[in-house]
Amino acid sequence: MPSFDVINYGLRPSKSIQRQLVFNGIHSLQALMKLDMPLYVGLGSVSFTDFSLAHRLLQIRDMVSIESKKIGYRRAKFNSPYATIKVLYGVTEKVLPELLDCSEAINRPWILWLDYDCEFCEDVRDDIRLIIERVPENSIVLFTFNGNEMRYGRKPAQRPERLQTLFEDVVPDSLSANACKKGKIEVNLANFAINFMKATAANMSRPGGFVPAFNILYSDSASMITVGGVLPNNSLVDTVNDFLQSCAWECCPSEPIIAPNLTVKEALALQSLLPNGAGISKNDVRNLGFDLEEEHVRVYEKYYREYPTYAQVLI
Repeated sequence: MPSFDVINYGLRPSKSIQRQLVFNGIHSLQALMKLDMPLYVGLGSVSFTDFSLAHRLLQIRDMVSIESKKIGYRRAKFNSPYATIKVLYGVTEKVLPELLDCSEAINRPWILWLDYDCEFCEDVRDDIRLIIERVPENSIVLFTFNGNEMRYGRKPAQRPERLQTLFEDVVPDSLSANACKKGKIEVNLANFAINFMKATAANMSRPGGFVPAFNILYSDSASMITVGGVLPNNSLVDTVNDFLQSCAWECCPSEPIIAPNLTVKEALALQSLLPNGAGISKNDVRNLGFDLEEEHVRVYEKYYREYPTYAQVLI
C-alpha cells in the first residue's frame, strides 16, 4: 500500500521539525556555495510538501518528482502545486539514470532528497551509489529511510550479516548483535549510510569527494533516518567543511527528534514562554494549566521555532 494512503505527511510534528531543519540547512549551504539555478529532485508523493518549501524558501524553479505507482502518478499530476514541477512515472532505479543522461539536468547542481518510506535495501543502496557517482559537482544530496530494527532481521543475531550485505565493506566484521538492537541500530544505520557515501566517492576518486552534512534521527510512529551531504568541487571543499564544523550548523542533532503531539492551545501557551535562557520547568507548564512529560518539554523548548501549528479549515 502506498504510504500516502496511510500517512498524512502534514500532521507529523517530528517529521515537520526534521523537514524544517533540512531546509534551513540547505538554504545556508545554497547561499554559502552560491548555487546557480539548481534542480530539485525528490519524491513528492501527492502532497509535495518539500517541493513547496524548495520553491518558496530556496527559490528553486525547476523540480522533478518521481512516482512509481500508477494511481499515485495520476494523483501527483493533479496535485502538483507549480507549473515547473515535472512528475515522472517509474521507479527511481529506472528514472534516475534517464535524468542523469539529460543535458538540461546534468549541467547544473542538484538538490536531491529521496525521502523513502522503506528500509535501507539493495534498491536504495544502488540509488545512492548512482547519485554519488554521477550527480553534478556542488550538488546537495539527502536520503531518508526506515530504521525499524525488524526491517533488518527478526532477531538481533540475524542483523549484522544483513547490514554487511547492504553496506558492504563499511560494516566491520566485529559488528555485534547487541549493536543491532532497537535504540542502537538507528545510530549505526546512519553512520553506515554516511560512510557508504564517503567510500563510494573515494572509490571513484570523485573530485571534492563527499562531505557529510546531515544526520537526523526522528520518530512519529516509525524510526526514520535522514542522512546526506555535499559533493563540492575542489575549490569549495575547505569552505564547506569549515561551515559544517561551526556552531551554526544544526543538522546533526545528538538525540533523535521525538516531538510531543500538542494541541494548538498547548503549543501557543508554551511558545509564549520562549525564548527563555533559564528554560521551561514542569512547574511552568503546570502554571499554564496543563502538564507534560519532562522529555516532551525539553524537545519543544529546543525545536519550538520549527514546531508546526495546525488548525482546521472549513471550506
